[in-house]
Amino acid sequence: MGLIVIWDKISASFLLSKNSEHLSARVKDFMEAPAIVVSEDTTIDQAASTMWEKRIGSVIVVDKEGKMAGIITASDIIFAVTKSLVGRQVPVSGIMSKTSIMATPNESVLTAVERMMKENVRHLPVIEKNGTPVGIISTKDVMGMSEPLLKFVFRSKKTTTTKKKASSKKTKA
Repeated sequence: MGLIVIWDKISASFLLSKNSEHLSARVKDFMEAPAIVVSEDTTIDQAASTMWEKRIGSVIVVDKEGKMAGIITASDIIFAVTKSLVGRQVPVSGIMSKTSIMATPNESVLTAVERMMKENVRHLPVIEKNGTPVGIISTKDVMGMSEPLLKFVFRSKKTTTTKKKASSKKTKA
């Protein structure tokens, strides 16, 4: 069943081709949506609380127009703790990463993953052309889409190895 989902979502081209222009799997197929956002004046404490309650590793920071202004990650929260910024009503705008590293919903998931690896980020905001956040794709999402494929590959190898052993036992007998 898991393999069917992989083939439906990712397609054979994702598995066999390194040419990202032939891919049908899009970021919107794997991103977490809707985007969890906080405003620029949200305190670090409030952002940390939101992340804890929702069990997420980042929140997108938006400006007054609802456009992405930055991102706060668990690493930013750790930084705030080490600098004694927690409990002081410091807004997230003081520690957020003002980044241009993002994805669009319709771009290839492989392109987004390559960007995450190149930029060494674990969370990639997914933004519409007008700047509005619609979701986020994370390394957790990427691992989730590869798990069924890995299970299939390793089961297939194990099955093949088992068949070879059984075949060689019959030959010896």
